[in-house]
This record gives sequence, structure tokens and C-alpha cells, in this order.
Amino acid sequence: MITCYLLQRQNKENLSLSPYLDVTRVGHWSEDEQVVLKSSGMLTKEQQDEVSYALYAAIDFSVDRWIQNKQYIPRLLISAVVFTVSYFFMSLAIRDPIPMVDELLISGGLVLLAWNYLAKRDTRSSVAQRRRYELKLRCGEREQEIDEQLFAVESFLDEASSEDPLDLCNTLALVSSEPLKPISYEGSNETLKEIGELLARYFRIYNKNLYRTALKVHNIRLQRRKDERLAARLFHQSMQKRLDIGLLALMVSLMEL
Repeated sequence: MITCYLLQRQNKENLSLSPYLDVTRVGHWSEDEQVVLKSSGMLTKEQQDEVSYALYAAIDFSVDRWIQNKQYIPRLLISAVVFTVSYFFMSLAIRDPIPMVDELLISGGLVLLAWNYLAKRDTRSSVAQRRRYELKLRCGEREQEIDEQLFAVESFLDEASSEDPLDLCNTLALVSSEPLKPISYEGSNETLKEIGELLARYFRIYNKNLYRTALKVHNIRLQRRKDERLAARLFHQSMQKRLDIGLLALMVSLMEL
């Protein structure tokens, strides 16, 4: 079963989390795999469309990566042949005072063109198109399930986002003795861990800076050492709108489970 989650935020973009971003699983889902979308309440038509767009985009991303990984060896061999043929052809056809330089530059350029062309061709192949269609078809037929416990996660996120940024940054970096507020989730701890894994994968793809920052914060918290420089950097980035401090707090809290 493919379980997706929608985390709704106040005055900010909602988060659509799903296993679809896991490229390693794209080839293993069956055509009739059940898809369930969990949310804290009933969704409006606009929210349903928003979720569909996000999930379809995740499917497109994963299928493209999946087929490119699958065709990596053939693409590498063809690119090597292109380089070899073009290099020897240029060596014989072009006579210049600086040997090898022109040949390497031109051959390298042709390899890049060939690599990009083959990668795009793979994403438009019948195998990729069929897999993309199957996944989107099942996703469009998904069932919606209300999990009221998700409201606790959303509340934590909204409260962290509205908290004083300086205080929260000091808390995260252990500069302040004030502990990070726990998520008042009364459901299964496995569900929270699953959300944490999906959120981490989401950030690794769409917000690498936040993911790397979360790892740094998690590391200093594991070592139980305060880091005033990190706290100052977090505050500076949050003030410049380059870091969503609420999402960072949620990610760190889930990593500590």
C-alpha cells in the first residue's frame, strides 16, 4: 500500500508527502497497488487538486530518475563510443599547432550533447510512459482517510512557525536551556517515524539546504553541546526568509524520535 500524507499549514504552502519520491521503489509497485491519502480533515476540491498536482510531479520526478538509472550503462557506453569516434576523427581531420586540445574540447561537447539527448529520450520511452501512466492512474483513484492525530503534527508546525525566531533558534542550537516542545501525537510512533522519513526525502530533493541544516542541528543536539554560531546563522537565515524555521523544528523533532 502506498500511504501519502497532507500536512496543512496556516498561511503557508501545504506539504504533500509520499513514497513516490523514492526512486528505488518505482519499479516494484504493482499496477493495482492501493493508494491512501491521510489528512487531518476533509479536503476541499482545491486542496484535492493541489495534492494531485504535487503527487503527479513526484511521480514524474521518480520515473525520470528510475528510467535514467536503468539505462545508465547503455547511455555510458554510447557516450564513450561518441567520444572515441569524434576524437579520432578530429585528430585526423583537424591539423593545429596545439594537438589534443581542440579534439578533447569538441569530443567532450559532443559527449554532453549525446548524454543529454539520450537521457531525454529515455524519459520519453514507452517503458517510462507506461510506468508513469500506471502510477498516476492509481494515484488518481486514491482513497482518502482522515487521521485526526495528524492535527498534532500540524499544530506543532504552526506553533513553531509563529514562535519568536531567536528563541527557537537558541533552543534548537542548545544555547537556551528551554527544551524543544514535543509533538503531542497520541497515535502510533511508527506513523511519526514514517512521516519523518518522507519529510527527510522531500527535503533532500526539494530543499537541500534545510535538510543539511537539520542534520547539523541534530548532530549538535546528539552531542549535547551548545553552538552559538549555529544559532546566529539559523536566526540570520530565517530573517532573510532563506530558512523555514518551523519546518526545521519539525524535522529535528522527528529525527529525535
